[in-house]
Amino acid sequence: MYNILYGSSRITLTSGSGTRLERSESLLRDPRLRHQGSGPAAAAPLLLGREQELADAWREVLAGRPVEFHGPCGLGKTTLLRSIAGSGGRRSAFVRVAGNPLEDVLQLLVDALYLPAGREPVKYPRPVCERLVNHPRPLIVLDEVPPGSRIPRQLSAALPDCVLLVGSERPVLSGSGMSLLLAGLPPDPALDLFTRSLGRPLPDAELPPVRRLLEAVRFRPLHIRQAAALVRAGHPVETLTRAAARDPRELDRLSAGSLSGPEREALVVLALAAGTLVPGNWVSAVGDIAYAVQSLVSLHERGLVERPEEDRFGLPVCLKESLRGLSLGAVSLSAGVNGLADWLDGAVRGDVHGLTDALEGVEGVVGLLGVAFEQGEWRAAVRLAKIAEAALFVVLRWQQWKDVLEKGEEAARRIGDRASEALFAHQLGTVAYVEDRPADAQVLLRHALRLREDLGDAAGAALTSANLEYVTPSGAVPGDGPGPTPRGWVRRAVLWAAGLLAAVVAIVAAREAVHEEPPGPAPGPAPGPSAPGGSAGPATGGQVTRDPATGGPVTRGPASSGLTGAASHTWGGASPGPSLSPGASRSPARTSPSPSPSPSGTAASPSPRPSPPRTSPPRTSPTPSPSLSPSPSPSRTTRSPSPSPSPRPSTDRPWPSHSHDDELW
Repeated sequence: MYNILYGSSRITLTSGSGTRLERSESLLRDPRLRHQGSGPAAAAPLLLGREQELADAWREVLAGRPVEFHGPCGLGKTTLLRSIAGSGGRRSAFVRVAGNPLEDVLQLLVDALYLPAGREPVKYPRPVCERLVNHPRPLIVLDEVPPGSRIPRQLSAALPDCVLLVGSERPVLSGSGMSLLLAGLPPDPALDLFTRSLGRPLPDAELPPVRRLLEAVRFRPLHIRQAAALVRAGHPVETLTRAAARDPRELDRLSAGSLSGPEREALVVLALAAGTLVPGNWVSAVGDIAYAVQSLVSLHERGLVERPEEDRFGLPVCLKESLRGLSLGAVSLSAGVNGLADWLDGAVRGDVHGLTDALEGVEGVVGLLGVAFEQGEWRAAVRLAKIAEAALFVVLRWQQWKDVLEKGEEAARRIGDRASEALFAHQLGTVAYVEDRPADAQVLLRHALRLREDLGDAAGAALTSANLEYVTPSGAVPGDGPGPTPRGWVRRAVLWAAGLLAAVVAIVAAREAVHEEPPGPAPGPAPGPSAPGGSAGPATGGQVTRDPATGGPVTRGPASSGLTGAASHTWGGASPGPSLSPGASRSPARTSPSPSPSPSGTAASPSPRPSPPRTSPPRTSPTPSPSLSPSPSPSRTTRSPSPSPSPRPSTDRPWPSHSHDDELW
């Protein structure tokens, strides 16, 4: 089981019935910034012939302007971006956008910049992720941005203190910053790359035909490496030059045509999930390939596979198009799905490999799910969705988690798999709850509950019922609709009538006092929750209902974020990162005031402010019935932040005052 903290909730992934929602009393501490120079963009790769592009990019970056390099596949955009990110001494975060939605890109940026603060991972909502990423003012490097993507522009608007560096096939920045169409390498660096890839120096007699070959491949780094590998395998330079002159993609086909059996199978597996990066063990599990890593390394040397990290491999989408229609052999999708599922189950149990490797292959699982949908392999799609949804939950990619759950539910309905449909509906109920859509969460959970009760799944029904009770406002009876029952409406009407009568009695008594006694000092304001204008605590995003007994306000459910946005402070000193205090618990057993941030990152409870003195006429008025006054009572569970006139002093770093606009939620 895996626990993730979200606001005042703990979400636990159970063995097979879905997630469990429960209250959490854990204090959320500050995440810690990673050491500068760590992460995937730490080491700059070998870069040949791009000195001018590197200098131009850094000039713009230092001026605070975004930069993008665009052009077709095979020009070395990734190598250039990683070189820029790994040089210059500036903190950077490198993320492959590919098919990730904006919320997941933000989560990937947080993962690249910060280390977890506690044993239980914390999922931060989008506003907190934005402030966490913006705080250290990093260089944001976005690779493989799809054409037409709005993510770079959205990030540029949300992260004003960051500078963007983008790599894409076509321009995506819409005229802002420097946009450069990347061309092939200059002739001399191209010859140097060919010689390095060939593994031996070239005699003078071979230089002229090799230079003609480099011109035929348009000096593109990917095709230069392919040509060198083919020459090393015995292909004549002149033959390769004629083939490349017709179409440089002919080298892709020639390279694939000389593969061994395991290399061919590994290439087919990568082609199923083209555009994603997966570990070598993942390829071995899907294709049942012995020594898959060695085959992948060989494919990388042939220029067919990218290898940006030690054990991450992928087939560029452009190569998939080049290899389409070739007889590369067949890998059964169903067999691959079963092998992948068994491997992941073993990783979870600790029998094989490690869970980290399994989770790193989640991109490939999502890619296979798309293939299964295209081919109408609904049973394979259901099993892939079950694999992917668990992994995406654990790695905090919750927007893709939602997309996969919706695909899984559709596939389960198509084949009448009611047990799987119930699981996906249960999980989608959790997603709706964390997205602050309680009515949708109740509808989805009720649907899952009916399915599980019809199937006789007692354990699953009990879990779904507990989650339904958790997301249902107190006083509402779970039924077919999200609103209160008719009986509840009658009760509310009686309570409101009693409150109205009490208010009338109070008004009559006050008028009698005014007519019979000389006017006295004006009464002071009734004590009640003060406005959060100067508070450092969070503004809740939960539902506000009325207490059936008193008519007073009661906050229900967790906030849509559940965390304070201390990252919105103006940071001073050498702080490791923005402070993120937890949302106050809304347990019915006690009253939890809004916490004020403290240097340690834990929630400190402010002392209540004394109410101002109140004067009253000397005449004794009749004791009114319970009124609708919002003043707090010890018998209620309310959330009453009492802001102090100035922030709590800190010995570590200054905490500037807030305004209501600075509240995170």
